Amino acid sequence: MPKQEVIRKTLDLLETMEEGLTYIKEKLKELNLEVTMPILADTINAFSTIEESANSLLKDAASEDMVENTDKLRKAFNFIVEEYENDRGQKALEIMQLTLEPAFKSWKAELERVLRPYIIS
Repeated sequence: MPKQEVIRKTLDLLETMEEGLTYIKEKLKELNLEVTMPILADTINAFSTIEESANSLLKDAASEDMVENTDKLRKAFNFIVEEYENDRGQKALEIMQLTLEPAFKSWKAELERVLRPYIIS
């Protein structure tokens, strides 16, 4: 698949991830934890897919910010998964709002900044 097509699909997947996180947050506000689990799993899988494609696309060109933001988001995903597993998601909304969402937004912004020039040219 040509590089520009992979980048476009990656950027589309970022939007889908954002929609998934928004959905999860709304359901957590309704205390509807059960319906969020498969969406969270899909979002984590999307993250892994994007991380893998970004690594191959950028190789050694990944910025320090990109690496740092990816690490923060990975830790935020781990944190919320642990909450689901150990405490049955009692603090999941708090984690979503204070940790996962900000980490995702920073990661997404940096990834878009790095990838967009490749599809504009």
